[in-house]
Amino acid sequence: MRNRLLEKLNLNTQDNAWDVVLAGFFLVMLLYGSYYCFGVFLKPILSELGWNRALTSGAIAVYMFIHGASGILMGYLSDKYGARWVTSVSTIIIAMGYYFMSKITEPVHLYLSFGVIVGFGMGAAYVPPITAVTRWFVLKRGLAIGIVAAGVGVGQIIFPPCTRYLITTYGWRTSLIIMGLFIGVIGFPVTMFFREPSVNILERPDNNIQKENNKLMNKDYRLREAVKTPAFTLLLCIFITLIFGLTIVTTHLVAHMDDMGFGHIQAAFVLTLIGGSGIIGRIAIGGAADRYNSKNLLPASLMLQAILLFSLIRANNLQELYIVATLYGLGYGGTLPLIIKKNIDFFGTAYSGTIFGVLIFGGTSAGAIGAPYAGYIYDKTGYYSAAFLTGGIILSAGAILSILLKRPKKQG
Repeated sequence: MRNRLLEKLNLNTQDNAWDVVLAGFFLVMLLYGSYYCFGVFLKPILSELGWNRALTSGAIAVYMFIHGASGILMGYLSDKYGARWVTSVSTIIIAMGYYFMSKITEPVHLYLSFGVIVGFGMGAAYVPPITAVTRWFVLKRGLAIGIVAAGVGVGQIIFPPCTRYLITTYGWRTSLIIMGLFIGVIGFPVTMFFREPSVNILERPDNNIQKENNKLMNKDYRLREAVKTPAFTLLLCIFITLIFGLTIVTTHLVAHMDDMGFGHIQAAFVLTLIGGSGIIGRIAIGGAADRYNSKNLLPASLMLQAILLFSLIRANNLQELYIVATLYGLGYGGTLPLIIKKNIDFFGTAYSGTIFGVLIFGGTSAGAIGAPYAGYIYDKTGYYSAAFLTGGIILSAGAILSILLKRPKKQG
């Protein structure tokens, strides 16, 4: 059945490459699906513990910083030892973090359980699966990355409404325990499918077309070489703008809709729409980057997100909010595989985990201020309008920077 499906999709069935892609997809779906439920847990936690939104959403900033720092370590370990054991251990750490989060009574408990423990484990949720996949592909690298990245969107579709149901039925504390158990029981076996290719991808028969091009264009950069290039600096700044806007939307949009008087299920469904359209964006734009000149795709995706952040200021009915969420998911979903592919195209595959880990650390650490900033704006004004405006301006700057991206020229 597996081989028939791959043949219909015109994919190679002779090795384990697509098994690694599917493992990456399912693991990313599981782990990021749980992360995107934080916005669903926000108001129940506020209601029971009486905290303000800036204080509570500050856990996202801690999470992003730890997640980014951990990503460097996980990327390095993945480059050195492979993705399997890194992701398996991290999956158990994340499950434990959600269990500890179910016991919180003080803000510091939330910051430690979700921000530190879950954040540390999530360092292996994206970099190792993505780098494992990129080592298997050249010709269809963009498509493979897009499929793995689409797991984020599928997780957003499945987890928020299920979590909302669990919270309504069992309460938020029990729901966190259930989520942690689910991640541990399902996620750990999935990590066993990660493996390294037996030969270098450029030596595989289906990659001969690209072999000479890669010798000339895709020389492997070490981290210390990559960070000195203008391309790395621009990619880092672009990633910061992406995360700044993302944390505003995913952390506060559900609460924003609750404040407008929409039902809890209707509000949580907005994350499902972002996730669903994000799947289309990741696969379609990731695949398009393999076939066409992708120079204009990245600025277009970022500018689309900027326009949609601006539009949230005026959107005041359910239909408008759902349209904005759907289009935002398309733009955000398409941006991720483009950034990842440019990282590989610019700096090669040998140290891609370490380099991408540093990009994630810098991007998430700086960009994560979007969530507490939006919470602060709400606590001061009672509205999110200024936060949405700022997010749109930041993303517009990212679109401009992406136009300036050029492939670095390695000396020697």
